[in-house]
Amino acid sequence: MNSFTSYIKNLEREYKLLIVIANDLMLALVCWLVFGPPMATYIASEFSTGIFQIFLAEWASIIIPASIAILYLYTFGFYKSLIKFFDSKDSILLCLSGSLIFGLSWSFIHIYQFENVTTKYLSIAFLQGFLLSAIFYAFINISRDIANYILYPDNTYVDARKIVIYGAGNSGNELFQSIMHDPSKKLLAFFDDAKNLKGLQINNIPILSSFTELERLKKQYFDLEVLLAIPSIETDKRREIISRLEKIKVAVRTVPSFSEIISDQKQLTDLQNLSLDDLLPRARVSKDILKDAKEKTLLISGAGGSIGSEIVRQLLDSNPKSIILLDLSEFNLFNIERECQAIKSSKGLNVQIIPILGDIRDKKSIEFIFRKYTIDCVYHAAAYKHVPLVEDVNNIVKACENNVVGTYNLASVSIEQEVKTFVMISTDKAVRPSNVMGASKRMAEMIIQSLNLHSSKTNFSMVRFGNVINSSGSVIPLFLDQIAKGGPVTVTDKNVTRYFMTIPEASNLVLQAAEMSNGGEVFILDMGQQLKIFDLAKKLIHLSGSNIASDSDSKGIQIIEVGLRPGEKMYEELLISGEQSPTSHPKIFKSMEKFPSFNIMDSILKEIEHSIKNFDHDRLIRILKQNVEGY
Repeated sequence: MNSFTSYIKNLEREYKLLIVIANDLMLALVCWLVFGPPMATYIASEFSTGIFQIFLAEWASIIIPASIAILYLYTFGFYKSLIKFFDSKDSILLCLSGSLIFGLSWSFIHIYQFENVTTKYLSIAFLQGFLLSAIFYAFINISRDIANYILYPDNTYVDARKIVIYGAGNSGNELFQSIMHDPSKKLLAFFDDAKNLKGLQINNIPILSSFTELERLKKQYFDLEVLLAIPSIETDKRREIISRLEKIKVAVRTVPSFSEIISDQKQLTDLQNLSLDDLLPRARVSKDILKDAKEKTLLISGAGGSIGSEIVRQLLDSNPKSIILLDLSEFNLFNIERECQAIKSSKGLNVQIIPILGDIRDKKSIEFIFRKYTIDCVYHAAAYKHVPLVEDVNNIVKACENNVVGTYNLASVSIEQEVKTFVMISTDKAVRPSNVMGASKRMAEMIIQSLNLHSSKTNFSMVRFGNVINSSGSVIPLFLDQIAKGGPVTVTDKNVTRYFMTIPEASNLVLQAAEMSNGGEVFILDMGQQLKIFDLAKKLIHLSGSNIASDSDSKGIQIIEVGLRPGEKMYEELLISGEQSPTSHPKIFKSMEKFPSFNIMDSILKEIEHSIKNFDHDRLIRILKQNVEGY
């Protein structure tokens, strides 16, 4: 059988086409012989008249209809379908119309043989024609299924990943269709707790309805993976499902969210790993935050970064006049500009997208941009923020130049050009900082605070928050990468805690805080409770389908403590003064903190610029320690 199937599959396309057409002609002949006049005549003559004799007498009534039908199917591309991926749903209209042509043309030719035809016989002839059409249609589809089964038997790999699709609706079925020809995956079951689906099957694949059955499968297949095909489910219900799957310790992957699918950012079959975004509570993201957006030109520094790019996406919802994407990284700028154009096209927006490669340390370049475009609002997200990298003596000078001088350049030019609103994205690491990154960001905050009193036209504010999940500075991508490589997962200390918030929520709150600013505020986002990094590592390991190993010889993924890195704290703070006042938003607070006058800040800034010019990192650290509280 293997040699025969190999021979057929290796034939030239023309020979394969002839075989398929001959097959369909033979099916038409069988339909006519068995369900048409020949068999009826044969039975009526009490088997005295041979089938072959009947065929010779009426051959035209089958050859002509069959030829017309095959020619029709060929002309309209029916025979271009690959047998391996043949699906009757894809060609139902073409196959059905071809079958009807076969049956009806037979009826006409058959009726034409008689000089006088009664109305009763006419209806019988057409009814028989429809019967032949239905049988011919069924035979064509059955022959394709048989050919597919013979030529392309199930060739799933012995070590294929065992799959359960969570969700037996349209999304689950579409996902099933996409993986059914993937030999590296073997679908064991669907899972759906809908009562009307209990005990049913899809294409002979059972639908499980209880987590007990899923646990049994996990015990049977240690590498079991669950694919979540529930893109439109509510967030709370989705998180509940994922938490239950985490307890079973199965690997979990998911299809994109409904919003990503309808905006054409991703396809349903683009499977992706879970992040902690799926496990942590998150607030509802507000839309159209910016007032009078259609008349405004907005500039986002660091537009290609994790926070900057999300701010851009959410500002697009307000359909502003123009958005200027400012970034030092060509790659990041290219990606966010391309994404913006796709969102603009899919949502029918009128916004002008302006990508600019620029460095906030280059004041002349910033001045040129601000003179060319009348900018209304600046969202300053550009910063060097990787703590160990910035702490390195080779990087201190450039980090301070970017975080401190770059912020001053952007802010001072905003004042000169009478920009209405300037919002700086800050960090919890600016509070009693233990590292250069945090100290440089606090220095930048003080510059903004002093400039706010110095300016009458530009409204300055800052928004301070902690870690955001899956940002470029977050530990989560590192954990996922380590887990994908089989471990070990490295944590600095089992007791280290951090605030966590999703990127969309943090960015959305930044925009809402900016709208309620009167000038000079340090807005603080409610980050919830601090979570142990060690606990997050365990959750991600469980969601990868692995166990936590106690040592290097045990089965699973080990978690190793490597000690705190230079400048790293055991826990994070958001307040310097320890006092905060509420705002109209329950998750946004504000703090009016002490800062030097503009004249003092101007003097400090000159010292910093002189130290940067001489690459004197020791003096830079002394300046930061003398002027930043808690450093």
